[in-house]
Amino acid sequence: MKKAGAITPENRWKKRYLVPLFLLAVMLSSLYYFVVRTAGGCIVYPETEIPLPENTVFFFQKDAEWGNDHLGTAKDTMASSGCLVSALAAGLDMQAARQGIPFSMTAGELNRVFSEKNVYTEHGAVIWGQVGQAVSGAECQVPDEVSSGLLDQWLKMGYFPVAKVRVKGTGAYHWVLIIGAEGGRYMCMDPLKEQETPVSLDEFKNRIYAIRAVHFE
Repeated sequence: MKKAGAITPENRWKKRYLVPLFLLAVMLSSLYYFVVRTAGGCIVYPETEIPLPENTVFFFQKDAEWGNDHLGTAKDTMASSGCLVSALAAGLDMQAARQGIPFSMTAGELNRVFSEKNVYTEHGAVIWGQVGQAVSGAECQVPDEVSSGLLDQWLKMGYFPVAKVRVKGTGAYHWVLIIGAEGGRYMCMDPLKEQETPVSLDEFKNRIYAIRAVHFE
């Protein structure tokens, strides 16, 4: 007759093997998540210091004025997926102010123009070749690769590039506006932050998955 609480060979086997196997599975799962979430992209650091704009424009995708507006015919709204158009509007507004170009649009206004001019796909993605038809005088540069040299070049030319990152480095894809470089790091206008303070690309582990420049000539 077995005593209550006695350790049987079966329980001993479970303690010896199942617990370590469970812990190993958890570790491998975490490692897989990290590897997948950081695959691709390019870690970038500026090659020189580039002053931030004196008057940085901040547009936030969740702004009550336009947060509920849809991206064209997509189900996505500015609040959920409007980071890219918010960043583009801020970049164009700052470049126009610097060069004396008669352009001024909020993120909500640019979204309405993009929607009217069919700049979005049915899923709310920007069709880069259509941007110039929606914004008079605007041109797009859509490189295949990410490089600090190109980012620095654009910034020195007065362009404010947008960069595709992951939230906190491993989260959902997100777009921010690169506005300069200081302290050996790129500085960004983040449409999700809702605070009028530039953030370092450090917040996204300095890893960028795509860059675009929409600018006036």
